[in-house]
Order: sequence, then C-alpha cells, then structure tokens
Amino acid sequence: MKETRYKNSLLYKISEDGLRKPSYLFGTMHMICARDFEIPDKVRRTLSKCNTFYMEVDLGSADEVNMMQQQELAAQDIAAGLSPGEKIILNNLLIKQLDLTLEDAQHLPAVELINQMAAKAVSCDDIKIAELELLKIAMEKGLRSAGLETALEQLEIAKQVFNGREILLQLQLSENDNDLFEKMVNAYHQENLKELAALITHKRFMSAGAYNILVIRRNQRWAEMIPELIRERSAFIAVGAGHLPGGQGLLQLLTEQGFSVNPVYK
Repeated sequence: MKETRYKNSLLYKISEDGLRKPSYLFGTMHMICARDFEIPDKVRRTLSKCNTFYMEVDLGSADEVNMMQQQELAAQDIAAGLSPGEKIILNNLLIKQLDLTLEDAQHLPAVELINQMAAKAVSCDDIKIAELELLKIAMEKGLRSAGLETALEQLEIAKQVFNGREILLQLQLSENDNDLFEKMVNAYHQENLKELAALITHKRFMSAGAYNILVIRRNQRWAEMIPELIRERSAFIAVGAGHLPGGQGLLQLLTEQGFSVNPVYK
C-alpha cells in the first residue's frame, strides 16, 4: 500500500464507523528544556475529551514506576563483547563526554547511561518530561492512565539495544552533531512530524539495528493492540514522535487497518 503523506501536525484523530468515539495519537519529545516546552491548547482540549491517557509505559502507576526504579538499579557489563581497543576508546569518550570512567559506568545500568547522554544532548538544567506533564493534565481531568507496554517489557527491550557497542557508537557520533537537538526543537515547534521523526531516528541516536527493535517492532505490536484499546473508549495515546510517520509508522499501520487518521490543527 502506498505510504500516506501527512501535513504538519503532531496530533492525529483516529476514527472509524465502528468506534463509539474518536481517539487521538500524539507525538512527543520525551525530554526537552523547560524553556522550549509547551503543550498546545489543541492538545489540552483534546486530552480533556478522552477517557484514558495511554503512554508507552504507565507513569501514573506506582507499581510500574517502582518496577522501573528497581530494574534500573541492575548494572550490566557494557564492556562485554568489546575488543581491548574499543574498551580504551569507550573509556576515553565516557570521560570526555560524561565525566565517567568505564569502571564507573560498569556500576550503572545501560539505561542510566543513555539517559545521561540524552540529558547532555538537551544541554540545560531544567528538563521537562513530556509524558509527565501530560499526565498531570490527564489526572486533573479525571482520566485513567495506562501503558502500551509494561515497565519490565520496556527495560527488556532496552537491554537488547543498549549494549557497549551501541553506547560506543552513539558517543562517537555525538561528537560531530552538536546542533542536532536544536534542529529537533525547531521541528517540534513547527509540528513538522516528518523532519522531527527523521532527526529523532538519526544515526546520532540509534543504529539501524536499534531502530528496528526500538521503533519498527514496537510499532507493529502497538498497531495490533490499539484497535481493541479504542473500541469502547476514547483514548489519548502519547508516544515518541518517531513512532508516527513512515511506512512502518503508527499512522500508516492504523490507516492500513481501515481507520481514518487525520491531523488535528486546532
């Protein structure tokens, strides 16, 4: 099937004759400087019309958050599988970019290292997590929160991806792309979904193998789940913007299932 072309928007309405009420899909930047963060009025209005607020993981569940915190305490050997030369390069890059030695990093979960690398790319002290800010609004409006996957599932996925070689690759690439995050913020404010997704999935952030695991496979699973989730209730689904566009993006996968997926402009 030909890939659908979408105009600039990060918010999409999902409708179909069999649905009682429409649901919505919103693309976020998970982490952004507070000075650059905003929740458009159309997003606030749309969220208030829904029954359930879905995130990739339910950050409104104490059990899920506790599970994430427990799992994130488990360190993993990020040097496993690296050659002696690669370990030296990784050690030098960790010291230069994160002020950590490889020995220090060995006592941290790989997910924590990735979070530190992401925070460095954001390059500000006051950081906003989009899903948490949306969750506050959802709770004020009385929406139920839920997740497309469990914290344990997400952490198992992360373990598949964020090994020493992937971290080494990302540290090497990050030295040559200092303006990438600024471009992402500009695309976010313009709601240029195609450009934003291209930047989020840039090799600076993940390899082709990581993209397949983190984006494509999860999109396929979520696209199978979403029809049932929205059948009886109106859902507001917030996921990273990189999951929306493309031939294997959620917009296309839902369209292929017969849903009408249209941008919301106001």
